[in-house]
Amino acid sequence: MWHERSKSGPVLAGDVTDEGTVAGFGYVRSGTPKAACDRLLLTGEESLTQPPDRPVPDNAGSVRLVAPTPADRVAADRIHRADALDDTLSDTVAETLARPGSPWAPVAAPLIAEIQEAHHMIWLAGGFARDVIAGAAGDVNDLDLTGTAPPGRFSELTRRVRRRSGLEFRPKVSPDSLVCSAVPPDKGERLYEYRTLNSAEFSFPACGSDLEVDARCRDFTVNSLYYDPVGNLVIDPTGRGLPDLQARPRRLVSLAPTEDRLEQAHIVLRAVKFAVRWAETTRCEFGELASRLAQLPHTAWDGLTPAAWDRLARNHRKTLEEGQDPRKQMSVATALGPAAAGLLTALLEVQP
Repeated sequence: MWHERSKSGPVLAGDVTDEGTVAGFGYVRSGTPKAACDRLLLTGEESLTQPPDRPVPDNAGSVRLVAPTPADRVAADRIHRADALDDTLSDTVAETLARPGSPWAPVAAPLIAEIQEAHHMIWLAGGFARDVIAGAAGDVNDLDLTGTAPPGRFSELTRRVRRRSGLEFRPKVSPDSLVCSAVPPDKGERLYEYRTLNSAEFSFPACGSDLEVDARCRDFTVNSLYYDPVGNLVIDPTGRGLPDLQARPRRLVSLAPTEDRLEQAHIVLRAVKFAVRWAETTRCEFGELASRLAQLPHTAWDGLTPAAWDRLARNHRKTLEEGQDPRKQMSVATALGPAAAGLLTALLEVQP
């Protein structure tokens, strides 16, 4: 298959160097994102407070390529041929990637080809994968991607795309999240958002895990599906993404339990967003999520800093799409428990 490893291909987490086993990749900030910004992380370095000064090899070289690909680590019964799920799915994905007028249409195909040529792997993820798999390709608003290329290397590959295709855009890497993005010169909509497979093993932003680890870093099971645009495969690493997406009502199940209050607040906002969006179609069932949130006191958000509230308020404003009026939001929040209702009450009071 196309994701089989090349003997001269890139290093992956799980490979072995003379210094130790590769655990993933870090990144150091630069005005121009490039492969030289990527840092190789080794098992046993999880207590570091910043990435070590260890570059990522350009190719495997003397590294022992013992790690399976991320796709090969997923159980076979969680990988599905697209045409077995829906005989129109692969065509729908291709049409959505090339959708006329979309910001990503000029860059999607050449970017995927460039990643493949570099022997890295790439998957459609997030809302893009969720909506096309659900048969709602018309709802896709962004090109969400994940893969094995570290952020600096990915940025270099996108510059090759720009040179080959004549497209004008400026690559960017967020140092806090390692999300790679690009905007056209006129500062219009983002062309794409890419994040190397997530890793939560380090105290600083790190990446380079496998698909199941990445899936468990996402907010809900329905957002933990991956589409391989080269092999036309749907990958459900947790085994819950497809059943929860296809359920009626659709199940909103949170994957990553966290004690961080700010992260819990963002999960509440995301749940409200999806529940209101799908209220007239699939509807939502969030029994597991509601049970967890019900354990939070209504004062759960009292310790949040002004900066955290400002971030929540900005995030909340993004959820105020057509039809997401305050009454609908409060109805969902109330069903999620007193803590969620208190959060939405506070945020709605500061809406302009």
